Amino acid sequence: MQVQLQSPPGLLATYAARPDRYDELCQRIGSVVVVRPHWRDFFHGLAAMSPAEMAARRAALRRQIHENGITYNVYADPRGFERPWELDLLPYILPAAEWAQIEAAVVQRATLFNRILADLYGEQTLLQQGLIPPALIYGHSGFLRPLVGTRQPGDLFLHLYAVDLARSPDGRWWVVADRTQAPSGAGYALENRGVVARALPELYRAAGVQPLVPFFEGFRDSLAALAPAGAQDDDEEALIAVLTPGPYNETYFEHAFLAREMGFPLVEGQDLTVRDEKVFLRTLDGLRRVHVILRRVDDIWCDPLELRDDSALGVAGLVAAVRAGNVAVANALGSGILETGALLGYLPRLAEHLLGQKLKMPSVATWWCGEPAACDYALKHLRELVVKPAYPAAGEGPVFCRDLPAEALEAVAARIAARPFDFVAQEMVNISQAPVLAADDAPGGLVARNIGLRVFVAAGPDGFRALPGGLTRVAFGADMRIVSMQYGGGSKDAWVLSPPAPQRPAARIMPGQIAPPERRPRQLSLSSRVAENFFWLGRYSERADAAARLGRETLARLSGLGGPGAPPREGAGTPPPEAGAAASARDGDPTLAALLGLCRRTGIALAEAAGGEAGVAVPGTESGRGRDAPLPPAAGLARSLFDPACGGGVAANLRQVLRLAGQVRDRLSPDSWRIYNRLSEFTVAPGGPAGLGDALDRLDEALLSLVTLSGFVMESMPRDAGWRFLSIGRRIERLQFLAAALSALLPAAAPGGLQALLAVTDAELRYRSRHARGLAPQPVAELVMLDGDNPRALRYQIESLIEHVAALRDGEDFARPLRQQREALASLSSCAWVVPGPGEVPAARQCEPLRAVLGDIWACGNRLADALSQRYFTHLDARSQATASL
Repeated sequence: MQVQLQSPPGLLATYAARPDRYDELCQRIGSVVVVRPHWRDFFHGLAAMSPAEMAARRAALRRQIHENGITYNVYADPRGFERPWELDLLPYILPAAEWAQIEAAVVQRATLFNRILADLYGEQTLLQQGLIPPALIYGHSGFLRPLVGTRQPGDLFLHLYAVDLARSPDGRWWVVADRTQAPSGAGYALENRGVVARALPELYRAAGVQPLVPFFEGFRDSLAALAPAGAQDDDEEALIAVLTPGPYNETYFEHAFLAREMGFPLVEGQDLTVRDEKVFLRTLDGLRRVHVILRRVDDIWCDPLELRDDSALGVAGLVAAVRAGNVAVANALGSGILETGALLGYLPRLAEHLLGQKLKMPSVATWWCGEPAACDYALKHLRELVVKPAYPAAGEGPVFCRDLPAEALEAVAARIAARPFDFVAQEMVNISQAPVLAADDAPGGLVARNIGLRVFVAAGPDGFRALPGGLTRVAFGADMRIVSMQYGGGSKDAWVLSPPAPQRPAARIMPGQIAPPERRPRQLSLSSRVAENFFWLGRYSERADAAARLGRETLARLSGLGGPGAPPREGAGTPPPEAGAAASARDGDPTLAALLGLCRRTGIALAEAAGGEAGVAVPGTESGRGRDAPLPPAAGLARSLFDPACGGGVAANLRQVLRLAGQVRDRLSPDSWRIYNRLSEFTVAPGGPAGLGDALDRLDEALLSLVTLSGFVMESMPRDAGWRFLSIGRRIERLQFLAAALSALLPAAAPGGLQALLAVTDAELRYRSRHARGLAPQPVAELVMLDGDNPRALRYQIESLIEHVAALRDGEDFARPLRQQREALASLSSCAWVVPGPGEVPAARQCEPLRAVLGDIWACGNRLADALSQRYFTHLDARSQATASL
C-alpha cells in the first residue's frame, strides 16, 4: 500500500512505506508517516541535492568500485569473475542506543557459541546431559571427529563470528542464521565505508559515524596472541597467514583486501607444507614457520589426509599440526558444526546452562525435524513455514512453502517425512525494508527494498568486540524475500551514530589505515607461487607492450601510411628470410615483409588470405562478406591484435596480465590496481570492425596505460623480491623482442627498415636528438643494440638482468652466461660484419655474425627463464639443479 509522506515530494515520490513491514526510514505517527529522528539530518542533506548531483555521486561511487576492482564472484552470473560489487549510495543508519543493544546481544551469542564448541570438542557434557541431541551432532558432516580432544590456545575456538539479523514488523531484531566457519563480509564492510564516505563526504562527517578500523586492529592483535608458546624469539615474530581457496572463490577480493590491510601474506594450500607436525610456508629463501592461519577455506577442505581426500585447497597434515599444538587456526577447525539451523531451538536453554543468562536476542522460531514432535508440528503447519536444509553443506536454498502449489508442497512434505533429520522449518518473517536509490531511469528518487544485517564479532585482547554496523545486505528486487549476494543482492554501508560526546573530526577511511603493531616483523621472503606470478606478470606486460608497438607500426605500413619521414613504399629488394607474407613479397616491400614475419615470430596470430593477401578469416565480421571470408590485411591484423581469442595479440596478453595481477592482488597497492583495472577495457574485442584510425587510437591508448603502469612499478613498488622477479620477467621479454626485431629489421637496412626498428623500440626521439642528418645503419645499430644508457637497448637489458639475477640467492650462477652474451654483443662493434647502406642488398656472410649473436641472446633468454623456474618456482632437487644450465 502506498502511503503519503510528509517530506520533499521529489525524493520520495516512488517510495512505498508498507504497513506489513518495519520501515527503517519512516515511522507512523497517528495518520501521518514521517522520517525517523536518526535519519532526519542525513535525509535533509540528501534532499538538498539535485537529481543531477545525486546521479554524479552515484557515478563516482560506481567508478570507485570499478577502479578499486571490488568484485563478488557469482558462479552463475555471466560476468563471473568480473562481476562488480553492488553497493548502494545511501547508507543504512542505526542510532547509538539501538546499536548498543544489538552489540550486547551478539557478543553474548559469540561467547555462548565458543563455550559450546569447547564442550563439543572437549568433554561433551552437553551431549551427555541431553542439552543437545547427539544425533544432531554426530549426524552432521561438519563435526570433525579427528579434532575431538584438541585444545585451542586460550580455549578460544571462535575468533571471527558473524550473525545474520532481520527485523520483524514490530521492530524487534531476530537472529536468522549464524556464521561460525569462515564468515565473509567484514572486509567488504570496511571497503564500503571508504567508498561511501568518499562519495558523501559532507554527510558522513556531519553524521558522526563510529569508525571501523579499531575492530580490525583488535582482531589482528588477537590473532598474534594465538601463536604457540615459544614461537616468538628475538629474531622474528610469529607468522600469520591468510589461507584462501584462490582467485576464483566468490569472496577472493575480500581475502586479498584483508591480507593487505592487516599485513598478512595471502597463501593458497600449495604454498604451505607440514614437516614434523609444523606448518611451513614455501618461500624463495626456504621454509618459514607459520604459527597462525586465518582460514577462508571451509572445514572439510582444509586437510586431504584426515578430512576430505579429494581436496586440492587444503594442506596435507594440517589437522595433525593443530592436534600437536604447533599451529593455531582461526576459526578452529570444526567450528562449522554450529552453522546448522537445527541448533537454534536449543540455544535458550544452553544460554542459561552455560552463561547463567537468558538470550538477549532470540532466534527465529525453528523446528528441527529430527525430533518427532517438531517434525509433526512442521508437517501440520508447512504452508506457514520456510523449509531449509539442517546441514548447509547439502547446498539447497530455502523453500518458502507459502508460494508452492499443492503438488509441490506435498513433495516437500514427503521429503521431510522420508529424511526428517535433514530439514529444519522456520517461522516466516516479513523482514524490514530500507531506502535504496532508484534505478538510473528514475534519478533522484528512492525505492524500498528488503534488507538484512550481518554483524561481525571478533575476539580481541579484552574479549569479544562487534564491528559497528557490519554489512547491510539488500534484496535484488521489490518483495524479494531472499537477501543474498548469490541471488544478485547488493549492499549498503552501515552507519552507527556515535553517542552524544564532544564533536571531533571524523576519521577519513583510507586503504591501509589499520595501524601496524609497535614491533614490525622482519621482511617475509616471497612464496614461490607469488614470485612466479610476478615473474609472468612482468613477461606478459612486456609482451602486450611489444605487441602494441609492433602492431601499430605494421598496421600503418599495411595501409600505406609508413612512418614519419619515411616513404610509404620502398624500392625493390629481396625480402629477408623471416618474410612470409605473399602480399609483401609481391609488392616488393621488404620492411613490411620483415614486420609481418616479426609478428609471427612474436606470437601474433596471422593467416594467409586467398589471392596472396595477408588476412585473418573471421566469421561474419563485415556486412556483405561471406561467412569465414578473409579480411583485408590491415583489418585482419587489427582483429588479431584486439580479439582475446587470437594468441599473442594485445588483448590476449592483457587478459593474462589482469589474471596474474589478480593472483598477487594482496601485494598491489590500491593505486597500482587501479592502473591494472583500466587495462580491462582493452581485453574485450570491439563490437564490430573498426576503421584504421580507431585501431591505431586504441593501440595508442593501450600503450599509454602500459607506460603509466611501467612508470608506477619503477617509482612506487617496493624493491622486494616481487619487484625483482617482475623486473626480471620484463627484461627477459624485452631482451627477446629486441633480439628478434634487430634480426628482422637491421639487415634490411633501407630507410624504412631502420625507421621501423626505431619505432617498435621507442627510440625515434633519442635518435633524432643525436643524429639530425637522417637515418644511417651504424648509429641506429649502436643506439638500439649497444647503448648501455638506452633503457630499450639490447645491452641495457643484459646488464639489468645481470644486476637483478646476481642479487638472488645463488644468482651468480645464472648471471655468468649473461656476462658471456654481453661480451659477444660488445665484440660486434669491432668485428668484420657490415651493415649495408641504402639501396644495397646485404650479403648473407656479412649478416651472419649479427644473426648468430642475436640468436644466441634470444635463446639465452629462454634458458634463463627455465633455470629460474627450476631453482625458485618448482624447486627441483639438488641433482636436477646441477644439470640445469644456461
